[in-house]
Formats: sequence, structure tokens, C-alpha cells
Amino acid sequence: MKKLRREFVVAVFLSVTLVFVLSIAVTSLWMVRSNNHSADIITKILVKNKGDFPVVDRNGTPEEKELIDLYHLTEESPYRYRYFVVFLKNGEVNDLDFSHIVSVDVDYATEATKKVLHHRSDTGFYDDYRYRVSEDKSMVVFLDVSMEIASEKTLLTIMGIVAAAFIALITIVFGFVSKRVVRPFEENSRMQKQFITDASHELKTPVAIISANAEVLSYKYGESEWIDNITTQTERIAGLVNELLTLNRLEEIENNVDISPVNLSEILNRTADEFSEVFSGKNVTVTREIPADLTINGNPDQLTRLVSVLVENASKYVTEGGEVRLSLKKDLRNVTMTIFNTAELDENADYSHLFDRFYRPDQSRTSKTGGHGIGLSIARRIAVLHNGSIQAIPEKDGLAFRVKLSTRLKSGNKKKL
Repeated sequence: MKKLRREFVVAVFLSVTLVFVLSIAVTSLWMVRSNNHSADIITKILVKNKGDFPVVDRNGTPEEKELIDLYHLTEESPYRYRYFVVFLKNGEVNDLDFSHIVSVDVDYATEATKKVLHHRSDTGFYDDYRYRVSEDKSMVVFLDVSMEIASEKTLLTIMGIVAAAFIALITIVFGFVSKRVVRPFEENSRMQKQFITDASHELKTPVAIISANAEVLSYKYGESEWIDNITTQTERIAGLVNELLTLNRLEEIENNVDISPVNLSEILNRTADEFSEVFSGKNVTVTREIPADLTINGNPDQLTRLVSVLVENASKYVTEGGEVRLSLKKDLRNVTMTIFNTAELDENADYSHLFDRFYRPDQSRTSKTGGHGIGLSIARRIAVLHNGSIQAIPEKDGLAFRVKLSTRLKSGNKKKL
């Protein structure tokens, strides 16, 4: 359940982070657009009035009143803004107005004008100034928006700090309460595993008795179709019970796994040899790309079971006269084992569910191929215990199982997963 708790905490952390990031992004975008809109209104007024603010006269004409209300002008407007104006003639600087600013010299204004005239847009930013070029290219207004930019940065910094603090606080709090949140799941999982274990052990005795009685009947009365059916079905039940117990034991391993050097090449070759008669009976061509003595750190019994499950699966579902390909490759971080077999695939099947218990993409193949739909669940659990993964990849003419196992498990130690 520790893994489930971690997943809950990570999910909360990512969700809260996403919410705060989106909130900050939306707020910042709205503030920037609002400030830019206000600056553009001011530069538009200045361009329209040849570099000055219009005289605010509340008793003026209706047109003047409408202009004042539209741009929110007051008697203080000329004193609230810092700006300078560059007047042009034939694209060259003709005159400069620095009456509303003291921190700009002729060279700076001239250089700024040259650069903004090369821009395609009539409005934009130059350093901490919002500029506007008149339609007739006769003047450029530079409005100082450094205070607005500083306010935006300050707000963004404050929001970032507050968001980080809240994210950390919420994550820490949820980390403490997550144990109580997952407790019902933990109890349910424990009861489920206990039920499987108890039921499996309870089934072993009657299955063994039925099997023994079937042998007695066969010895006493001779073989018959009915006795053969009883024997076959009891063997299938016994196999199912053993697989359930195996999977249950593997799922109980949460914190560590005993590891040692394992010759994966030898395991894969040996397992393929064990199924050679089955492949020959189906006229299957077996291709091996297995380097000699490829060794990784892992649990020998578990890795042998993993390879056996996949090779057995290939032997069951490979088409008559088809092909099975076995390969091993190693890089710095992983060993990749691929087992491919030609097969008739269902285009509508979701092969990612193959690793779910009792799942079969084709229910009609149950009696034909045998098995219980648990083997691949065992294979996935073993891969996870080795810091790896397993995939079922449909290909043009068959199905490939690709297993990645970590090469970074330390030999002779117990590796926490």
C-alpha cells in the first residue's frame, strides 16, 4: 500500500501544482493585457494630440466630454505619465520633446526611434517603453511603463512564492492523511489476498481427493471418457490454484526482492529448448538472437518463471507453420527481451489488458489453448519487482512481448522497489 499512498500524494501534488500554475498564468496574462491596453490608450491619445494630453473641460462640447469619458482623462493625467516624443521628417528625426521625462538623452531617443521604425508593428515595446508610431510616420511616442512591468514581476514573484508554499503545505498535509485515505483499500486488498490464499488451500484437499479417486476408478474399471474428463479438469483446477498462490505471493513482495547475478541468455535458451517439441509439432520456425552469457542482477526463480510464461504463451498461440523470434539486447540501463510469435489478431482487441487476471482477447480459445489467464499477470508482477516493465505489442503478422529489466540492481543486496 505504500505505492498506492505515494501515487495519491503525487496525484495531489500534480493536481494542486497544475491549478496554481494555471491560476498564475491566467492572472499574469490578464494583468499584462490590461496594462498594455491602458498604455496603448495613452499613446493613442498622445499621437492624436501631437504629443500632449487634451485639455480636460467638463463644460466643453459633447465630443470633448465623450473623449474624456472614453479614455478616463482627468486634470491630473498629464502629470501621471512619463514619456517622450520624437518628431520625424522624411523618416529622420526632426525634433524631440523631453518635457515629460528627464532620464532620456538625444542619443537614446534617436537609437530607439531607428529600431522601432524597422518593426512591422506600429505598437510594441522598446526596453521599458511602450511605443506607438503615428499612421503618417510623422511622430513616435515612447511611454514609460517600467512601473507597470515592475508591478507585474512583483506580483508574479509573490504569487509564485505563495503557490509554492501552499503546494508544499497541501502535499505535506495530504502525506499525513493519506494513510487514513488508503486504509480501506489496504484492508480490502489484505482481505482479498487472504481469501485467495485460504480458498486455494481449501481447494487443494478436495482436488487431490477427486484426482486420487479418478486414478482408483481408472485402475479398477479401466480408462473411459468420463474418467479422463475428471482427470483433465482436476489438473486444470490444481494448476489454477497454484498460479493464484504464486501471484498472491508475488504481490505480497512490496519492499524488497533477493537478487543475485542471473544468466538470462542461459534461461531463455534452456526454456526454448524445453518447448522445442511443441514448436516442432506445429512446424514452427524458431529464430534466436541471444548473445552469449548476458547476465543481469535479479531473482533467478522469478526470472525463470517470467521467461517460461512468455515462451509457453508463444507456443500456445503461434500459428501452424508460423514463426517464433526470441531476442535479448542490453544497453546501459536496461536489458530488453522480446518474444514474438505469429498469430491471428483481433483488430478490435485491446492487448494492453492481456496482463489483467483472467483476461482473454478471444474467449473461444480457452479450451483449445488451456491456461487460466493468470500467467501474464505473474509475468508483469515479476517485471515490476525487477524495476522493469512489460508490453504486448501487436505487429503486422503477430504479437510481440517486450520486457525491459533494469541493469542497476545491486548484486548481493536487497533492493527497495
